[in-house]
Amino acid sequence: MIIRINLHPARKPKAKSNPAQGVLIVCIILMIAVIIGAFVIANDVDTKTRSAKAQATKIQQEIDETNARIQDSASISNTIASLKELQEVLGRLASIRQGPQYVLNELSRLLSNPRDVIARKEATELGWLLAWEPENVMLTSFKDLGSGLVELRGEARGMDDVEEFWTRLKTSPLFRNIKLIEIKDSKNSLTNEIVQSFIFNAEANFNYRTADGRALVDLLTQESAESPEADQNNNQALENTQPIEPANP
Repeated sequence: MIIRINLHPARKPKAKSNPAQGVLIVCIILMIAVIIGAFVIANDVDTKTRSAKAQATKIQQEIDETNARIQDSASISNTIASLKELQEVLGRLASIRQGPQYVLNELSRLLSNPRDVIARKEATELGWLLAWEPENVMLTSFKDLGSGLVELRGEARGMDDVEEFWTRLKTSPLFRNIKLIEIKDSKNSLTNEIVQSFIFNAEANFNYRTADGRALVDLLTQESAESPEADQNNNQALENTQPIEPANP
């Protein structure tokens, strides 16, 4: 009997591959990738959200600061307007404070004859009668009627004296629109002489030649020139503050 011995190792059968297992592995890998991608995207969105919130907060702060500056600007504008109005009032008060004094000084000048050569020459050119005796006119009342209007009451020896005083009033830079309201015969209370009692009305520039008043008026006038809208209002408000040109006799 012959026994055959196979000396070659026996071959094991190959295991059959399972397709489902490969698909599962691929799905797991894809799920891990999706999770990682979602995490990255979520992290990026969160970063952008925080950045947007921070930017929005900063913009809101800037808006609040801008609104505060606008309110401050409006408050400052109102304060400036109030100060300008106060300055204008103070300008008028400063002018009026010394104005009547200059009117009285001017009346004293008109009721005196100039002594130096230059003043006499100027007075003659204005039509003054230098031979006139100023003591022939006596002022008995000087009244401020308001709005720059004044009333002058007095007595004169004759009509010529009233005419000379009227002439001198018309040459004064402080008076304009001089009107003879009344003239009549009356008796002087001291001498019992018959005199000419007269009443003059005139517009007087109380703000003429007042140093502090003129300085403020000049300032307001300059500001008005820079602001056309304010110019019209200030011209009306300061109408009586401008020096009056001497009128022809």
